[in-house]
Amino acid sequence: MKEYIPLRILSVNPSSVGASSYILLLESDNSQALRFPIVIGSQEAQSISVFIENIQTSRPLTHDLCVNLLAHSNVSLKRVIITDFKDGIFYANLEVFKDGETTNIDARPSDSIALAIRLAIPILISEKLLTEICIPEEEFLDELGDDFELDNKVPVMRSKIELEDLLNKALLEENYEEAAKIRDEIDKLYL
Repeated sequence: MKEYIPLRILSVNPSSVGASSYILLLESDNSQALRFPIVIGSQEAQSISVFIENIQTSRPLTHDLCVNLLAHSNVSLKRVIITDFKDGIFYANLEVFKDGETTNIDARPSDSIALAIRLAIPILISEKLLTEICIPEEEFLDELGDDFELDNKVPVMRSKIELEDLLNKALLEENYEEAAKIRDEIDKLYL
């Protein structure tokens, strides 16, 4: 049987790859040197950030709906396993328990992780895969660029209201460079 390493979310940050892309940074619970990024969509980034930041939404998000459906069924989600990385794409399985049997269901890692954090279940990866894909810290930080905030260890994603407040403050202070960055962040989130 494969040995699995538990993962934790280190951060969620806007990506330079595209306007609707975010970088989900995962790290081994056992070693800060074992971390890797996954590029995810804005909806999944928002869902993960909203939960981690304990933001109350007026209506359930898609992942909240899935959790509610699971709660009203005889199916339980036991763990999420990141299973593979091929051609720049990550793969994951949801390990589901139903009627005394365990089944693996193919799923995107971003959706799987959004469910896992809501259900407080483990996010795992095989030790072999983790060592194959982890990126040395100095190389990793070079790739992410200057805007990446590693020291926070919390998602950087902010609500529209927070961003608009920051934008207004930057404009009042005539800090137009900062205002442009904030405007771009708003555009990425709400296009």
